[in-house]
Amino acid sequence: MVEHNSRILGYNIATSIGYSFILTIIMAIVSLIVKAFYPPSTFDISPIEAMIHSPAEGIVQILILVILVVFVFPTRTNLEKSSLIQVRKIALITASSYLVFSLLPYAFQVSYPQTYLGLTIAYNLLNGTFAGFISTIV
Repeated sequence: MVEHNSRILGYNIATSIGYSFILTIIMAIVSLIVKAFYPPSTFDISPIEAMIHSPAEGIVQILILVILVVFVFPTRTNLEKSSLIQVRKIALITASSYLVFSLLPYAFQVSYPQTYLGLTIAYNLLNGTFAGFISTIV
């Protein structure tokens, strides 16, 4: 039986927020690398938005996202499998909800980079809170 208490919820939310920020940083680096080799592409940290503007970049970002999720799944023993099940749930739910929440900065078209940065921070906090909560109750 899974224990549901506020400490586990807090740990899951904090872990999910951190993982969401890591995903954002990795997606930004991937976008810059793709832009270096394929100049017509735009800088997008959202894989779905990148699929619209530059399908090559979107495909690369989605592949990287899948690789990051698959990275937490290998196990060798039942003891490792049971102790890491919570980490797997957090990674899977955070990466899945990242696809939706990363569209937030593109919902508001403003010319100020501070707004884009603020919305990026906001969607990481929202994504982490959502994923941490869902991974606690699942």
